[in-house]
Amino acid sequence: MIQHLDMADYKQMLWKNGAGYTIELARSDGDSLDTFDWRISMADVKTSGDFSKFNGMQRILTVLEGAGIVLNIDDDSEHLKTLESAQFSGDSTTSCELSDGPIRDFNLIYHPEKWCSHYQWVCEPTSTEIFSSANLIFIFNQSPEPLEIEVDRQVFCLAHQQSLKIEQQKALKKLVLKSERFKQACLIELTKI
Repeated sequence: MIQHLDMADYKQMLWKNGAGYTIELARSDGDSLDTFDWRISMADVKTSGDFSKFNGMQRILTVLEGAGIVLNIDDDSEHLKTLESAQFSGDSTTSCELSDGPIRDFNLIYHPEKWCSHYQWVCEPTSTEIFSSANLIFIFNQSPEPLEIEVDRQVFCLAHQQSLKIEQQKALKKLVLKSERFKQACLIELTKI
């Protein structure tokens, strides 16, 4: 099944700690923030503060817009600028400090005992071919330029912050990602363990 998702398909919800809002792009089954196996979202971070805990989960966070953040994870800190990512445990005590004003970030949260993940940003200006047999293939276009994706001879055109969600059972898919000028696309592949 292939779905072309845009802002009308995404769902806005309160953070688990109630301190802000998340825009949920997609998630596995589950009705609450404690029962999903994977979730892909964006969040607007307007103030420095603590992150919600997601015990037993693995997290990957990327800064999409803004000057960046200092991410404090347990006893370490990491400065993330635009399109830089950090991976950390949902069990960790995590907080952030804004570098210079609000940011928007992009997040994958998944259960590492149930899913194996491959998370990458594709930023080359040339046409990119990808072969994947993952159960879930998710492509998010952060570029202001349209992103054209060809999947099994079907062509989809993603505008800024639109997504393509491909769910399948053990099939090898060829994807071709093309953009006229430059790409800023996140490719997430999740495979059941």
